Amino acid sequence: MKKHVVLSAAIALFIGLQAVVSAPAGAEGAAGAKAGGSGTAALSHAEAVYKGALPLLSSGNLPGAIAYMKTKLYAVTPYQATVLTLKLENLHKALLPSWEKKFSSSDVQRKLISVYKGGVSMTKLAESTENASLRALLLSAGESGYKLDTAEGTFYPVIDYAAYRKYKNFVTDDISSYISIMADESDLPPSKDNGLIIAWGEVADRALTQEQFIQSYPTSNRLQAVKKLYNQYAVNTFYGQNNTPLFHYDNLEMDLEAQKAYTSILSKNNSTSDFLQKLDGFMKLMKSNGYLLDDAAKQYLKTEVPLS
Repeated sequence: MKKHVVLSAAIALFIGLQAVVSAPAGAEGAAGAKAGGSGTAALSHAEAVYKGALPLLSSGNLPGAIAYMKTKLYAVTPYQATVLTLKLENLHKALLPSWEKKFSSSDVQRKLISVYKGGVSMTKLAESTENASLRALLLSAGESGYKLDTAEGTFYPVIDYAAYRKYKNFVTDDISSYISIMADESDLPPSKDNGLIIAWGEVADRALTQEQFIQSYPTSNRLQAVKKLYNQYAVNTFYGQNNTPLFHYDNLEMDLEAQKAYTSILSKNNSTSDFLQKLDGFMKLMKSNGYLLDDAAKQYLKTEVPLS
C-alpha cells in the first residue's frame, strides 16, 4: 500500500497536476512481468525510452512526440506510459488555443468551406485542396494530433482523441478507460449548435460509463475531468438542450423517443448506481403524471439534478 501511494504521488508531481494519479496494483504487476524476463536490462531500456520522450514533450514538439510514442511506447512500463500519455494530452490542451487562432482567420475559414467534409482527417482534407498555404496548415495540424470540426458555420481544430486509442494497451487501467471515454466524445460529440446530435439512449449510456469510471477509479488523475463530463451528461439526460429539450416547449410533454430509451435502459439494468436510481424515480413520476413537466416534475429535477 505504501508503494502504491508513493507511485501515485510521484506521477502527480511529475505531470504538475493537483489531482492524484492512480497507479493500481495491476500496473505494477504488468511492469514487473515485463521486467521479469530480462531483469535490469529491460528496466534500463524502458527508462531510456521514457527519458527520450520527455524533451519532445517539454519543447512542445507534438509531431515528434506523437511519432516517438507511436513506435516506442510498448517498451516502457505502464507507469511510464501513463505519464507520457497524460503529458501528451496536457500539451494538446495547452497548444490548442494557438491552433484555433491559426484556423480562425476569415481567409482560412472561407477556403475551408469548399474543402471540409465531416469525419475526414486533416491529411485527406489537405489532399483535396490546391492552395499551398491551406494544405500546409492542414497537414501540420494533422501531424500535431488535431482534427477539424465545425459548428454554427465555423471551422475549428479539436484534439483527435481517437488517435489515443493506440496507447490503451500500454497505460494503467484508469487511463485506458479514460481514453475510451474521450475517444467516443471525439468520434461523435454529443451536441452542436445547442442541440443533441446523439440519441437519448446514447446520452444515458455515456453517463453510466462515466459514472462507472468515477466509482472504479476514485484516485485517477483524470477523475475531475470525467466528473465534469458526467455532470454535463446528467443535465442532458434530464433536461436536454435548448434546441432538443426533454420536454417540448408547446405542450410540456416529455419527448417520446426519450421515454422509450429511458424505459428500455431501466428494464435492462439492475445496477444500484446513483444515476439509474434518479432516472428510475424520474420515470416513475413521469408515468404517474402522463409524462408532463408539471410542478412535481420540476421539483424532482430541482432536487435530484439541480442546474448550477
